[in-house]
Amino acid sequence: MNEIADTAYNVTSQIFGPESGVPWWAWMFVLVAMFWKVAVSEPKTAQEAAEDRDRALIAEIADGNGGGKKGKKGKK
Repeated sequence: MNEIADTAYNVTSQIFGPESGVPWWAWMFVLVAMFWKVAVSEPKTAQEAAEDRDRALIAEIADGNGGGKKGKKGKK
């Protein structure tokens, strides 16, 4: 078991250690590239935006107010 741990430590040191052939900033680039999709959300396409608008309109109509802003009539 110690041999496996030593081998793993040596490999990790060669990849990430101070004597590795890859500089630290290159590893940061790899990490940013991997998590780019998580960190930066993609803008909606026109089709997705239209579907969201349609769903909101259908929900507003289904609530019974017909999409209009009708309130109580005030006394004159």
